[in-house]
Amino acid sequence: MKKKWNVMIDGKEHEIAFKPGAFRGKKVVDGISTPIKSTSLFIRVFDEPIELEGKTLHLTAIGSKVDLAVDDIYLNSKKPYVPLNEIPRWAYGFTAAIIIIGWILSGLFGILVGTMGGVFVIKRSISPKHKSPMPSCLGVSVLCVVIQFLFLFMRIAVEL
Repeated sequence: MKKKWNVMIDGKEHEIAFKPGAFRGKKVVDGISTPIKSTSLFIRVFDEPIELEGKTLHLTAIGSKVDLAVDDIYLNSKKPYVPLNEIPRWAYGFTAAIIIIGWILSGLFGILVGTMGGVFVIKRSISPKHKSPMPSCLGVSVLCVVIQFLFLFMRIAVEL
């Protein structure tokens, strides 16, 4: 996905870019770099307003998808801008639980399954498209635990 945009505002061109980093990314507006902190520990999530000449632009990210909204339209996806919701506490609870349960039951494989499920849970919980994301997030969490138990049983069967 494109992470650099040239935007015309009142006849003046502005360059806006996002540079990913190990722990924090940086937004670059007309050559001035500012760090951006993700609102999640597990996945890159932010909705950063940018004020330019009386207009508010929004630099947003969910995971590796970064987009810029100008006049309430995303430039990359051409979809209307919808503010990102805050990540609910239950999403963090589900994510932490499936990662820890995976580590206990299946080791590295369980952590991998739990992390992938946790990313889905967090993405789904902040998506403005879903009014009630908890049932689907609970279903994914249960599916992750079932996969982790199956992997545990397979390991036990192989050792016998």
